[in-house]
Amino acid sequence: MKYKISNRLFEQFDKVLEPKVIKLFKFLNEEKKKHKTRAKLLDVIKNVSQYMGLPEGHELYLLELYLLNYRKDGDYKNLTKENFVDPRKMKGKWTSNTKANSYTIAQLPFKGTNLEGFWSFDDNRTPYYIVKSYGWYPIYIYKNDRWYEVAEHYSSSTGRQMSNSNPVAWNENLDGKVFLLTKEEMKTLQRDGTHDDIIRNKKKSLKSKESEFQNKRMSSAKQYSWAWDEEMQNTPFIAKFKINSIDDSSDKLKVIVDIYDVLDLVGGKGQKTTKNYLKGEMGDVTIQDVEKVVKTKLNGQLRSFIGPRYTYNKELPQSSLIEYEFNHLKK
Repeated sequence: MKYKISNRLFEQFDKVLEPKVIKLFKFLNEEKKKHKTRAKLLDVIKNVSQYMGLPEGHELYLLELYLLNYRKDGDYKNLTKENFVDPRKMKGKWTSNTKANSYTIAQLPFKGTNLEGFWSFDDNRTPYYIVKSYGWYPIYIYKNDRWYEVAEHYSSSTGRQMSNSNPVAWNENLDGKVFLLTKEEMKTLQRDGTHDDIIRNKKKSLKSKESEFQNKRMSSAKQYSWAWDEEMQNTPFIAKFKINSIDDSSDKLKVIVDIYDVLDLVGGKGQKTTKNYLKGEMGDVTIQDVEKVVKTKLNGQLRSFIGPRYTYNKELPQSSLIEYEFNHLKK
C-alpha cells in the first residue's frame, strides 16, 4: 500500500528515504546514546526539524518512522519496500485527546477517549484516513491529499474532540486545505465518492434551494457597537435582506442578495429611519459595512455549501464555491 502525507516528504514508500530524513536518522543514532527515552528523542527532533527543512507538525511521525526502522549501523539508504516498516500501518497507540492532533497531522493511527484515527479503504480500494468520535461519527477524513471536516457538530463533547484532533491550524492559510462536508457527504466520501463528486453535489444542492430562499421572509443582520471608547464605537444598525436568486451559469455559484433597508439599532431593536445609508446619512455606516454583516450572517446559513473551511467574519477564500452579489433597494 502507498500512502501520501500532506507535505509530500515521503512520496512513495517503495523509494528510499529522502537525504534530509536519512541525515536526521543518522543524527538520532548518535543522540540515542545519551537520550534514552522516546520523549527525549522527540524533543531532539522538534529542535532540529526546522533547521533540516523537515515539515512542522510531523515530529511524532518522524520518531515512529525512526524507531520502527532503526538501523544500528546507520545504513538507512538501503531501506526498501520489502524491509520498510510504515508507522501508519501499525496498530493505533493510545494518547490523551488533548494530544490527538500530533497524530492526525501526520495521519498516524491512534486511540483516545471516545476518539480514534485509522486508515481504511473505500469501495474502489482508495485509501483514506478517518477520525471518528464515539466509534461512529466521522469528524475528519484525509483522502487524495485533502482534509475534510464534518460541518455539523453533534454535541459539545464532539466539538471538543474536533478541536483536539484538528489537523490544520486556523492560523494557517486555509484556502483549500480543509473542506466542510455534511454528514451525508462524509459517508459518500467513505463509500466511493471523489472530491469532484462532492463539489458537484454541493452546487446542485444549493441551487435546488433557490425557491425555498425566495419564499422565506426577510432576514436580519446586526452590527453592534462593542468599543468601550465612545470615539471608536461603530454606529449600530440592522440590515434587512433576502436571497433573490442563485446564478449557476459560471464555475462559482453567485448568491444574489437584495438588501431592502438599514435600520437604527436602538435598544436592541431596529427602528425605522428617514436617513439613507446609501447617501452617507447614517453616521459612519457604509455600503461595505452593510454588506460585511450580511455576508457574515449568510456564511453561517450557507456553511455546508461554501466548500473550504473559512473564518466566518472575513472574506471567503478564493476556493469558495460561492460568491455574493448585492442589490441595494433603498430609494
